[in-house]
Amino acid sequence: MKIKRIPSGINGFDNMVQGGLPTQSIIGLKGPAGVGKSIFAMQFLLQGAKNNEKSVYINLEEPRTNIDRTLDSMSFGKEFFDFEEKGLIKIICLNFSEFEKVYPTLLEKISKDKKIKRLVVDSFNCFFSYLNFDKSEKVNYEIRKILSQSFYSFRKKDMTTLLLLENGSSHNSQLNHYVSYMVDGLIHLDYISLGNIERRAFVPKMRWTKQFDSSLMLKISKKGILIEDDD
Repeated sequence: MKIKRIPSGINGFDNMVQGGLPTQSIIGLKGPAGVGKSIFAMQFLLQGAKNNEKSVYINLEEPRTNIDRTLDSMSFGKEFFDFEEKGLIKIICLNFSEFEKVYPTLLEKISKDKKIKRLVVDSFNCFFSYLNFDKSEKVNYEIRKILSQSFYSFRKKDMTTLLLLENGSSHNSQLNHYVSYMVDGLIHLDYISLGNIERRAFVPKMRWTKQFDSSLMLKISKKGILIEDDD
């Protein structure tokens, strides 16, 4: 059976995943602060809108003004706002206490809207904060159960989900470990030092996709993210 794929919206990236991300998949986008995860997510949503797909962006870390500033700094910002006005992109900004109150009904509402084809959660580590992670086996079991239930609700409908994951603390590392096993794909964005600091993109996991074994250079400009081979 041929796997259906959707374009990521990132110039040069789809060559790493056989032409696009598998539909109805859950993808973890992992990397340190400032590496370009949020811009990647915005371009992913924008591509969906260009294809007349409805998309939802849930941000659990920043106020709407910060998102607008990022979009204003990009050449595609106006187009993004235009699609938002048309209802093809919906941005939901919630702080921790708000998310804790609305999380169950929010996911149910998203799952029931058959027009939504793309979902981004930025960052998914805040989802774990809501679950009150600790080291007890009982709580770990509850986390896995809730994640399994959430992922199942995403997968059973025609929606591709992008979960942004933060590097850094040991707390994040433990939590990301669960997600790495449960998602369908992982995209790593990172910095490396080869005399100069540069950004790289690597895909260590993507189900139903031929493995792309190399990391590629990642550049960010006003036009967005560009993935390209090393010179």
